[in-house]
Amino acid sequence: MDLEGVNITPNAFGYFLASLNSGFVPNAGGSQGNLCLGGGIGRHVSQIGSIDSGGEFSISLDLTSVPTPSGPTAVLSGSTWNWQCWHRDKNPTTTSNFTDGLSVVLH
Repeated sequence: MDLEGVNITPNAFGYFLASLNSGFVPNAGGSQGNLCLGGGIGRHVSQIGSIDSGGEFSISLDLTSVPTPSGPTAVLSGSTWNWQCWHRDKNPTTTSNFTDGLSVVLH
């Protein structure tokens, strides 16, 4: 399974965040965007990447090892996971931003 972020600032860096909970935190971490995740948030830091010139960024997910604050965990059938990409942005100065959140029920 792949995660893909689109319409992101081209040629910037980003990584995906994962959580079992959705949420709403405006301007999280001083960013210009809204964090749509709640509870314990894992970070796909081993898959930090560069957004391409078309504003797209994707990673392959290992559903047996999704990051959480207490360490990697396997996805359980029927569970709902939420993902969002946190990325560098320039609007008009260097800051960060978030993509829209994605919520998926996995079977």
